[in-house]
Amino acid sequence: MEFYTILTNIGKAKLANAQIMGQTVDLTEIALGDGDGDYYEPTESQEELVNEVWRGNINQITNDSENPNWIVLETVIPITDGGFTIREIGIFDDEGDMIAVGKYPETYKPILSEGAGKDLYVRITLEVSNVSSVTLKI
Repeated sequence: MEFYTILTNIGKAKLANAQIMGQTVDLTEIALGDGDGDYYEPTESQEELVNEVWRGNINQITNDSENPNWIVLETVIPITDGGFTIREIGIFDDEGDMIAVGKYPETYKPILSEGAGKDLYVRITLEVSNVSSVTLKI
């Protein structure tokens, strides 16, 4: 697979602990990065993106209709933000820990001063063993 998302070591530990303790991991933010100008292979030991260029709240978490172990997370980069390329993505919880990291298809987000603008919807799918261990916290 060329593009993918993996749980970090911290994410795996937190999700396993939440399942054992009957608690949840509260996902709050998606961070996007440019990979410092190039693609790389994300690793489970990462605690941050290589080069973060934007961070925002998760707007929605839904279950994938065809796979019960997949959750779909969504954020929107507003028209006013941009001027960067996206190649990496990180999912963070309410304690600031990166739960998952992914390699994202290269996408340029323009800014209005460049003569074009748009809201950009970013969706990422994450596989977890127990979707009830994950919640959206706003």
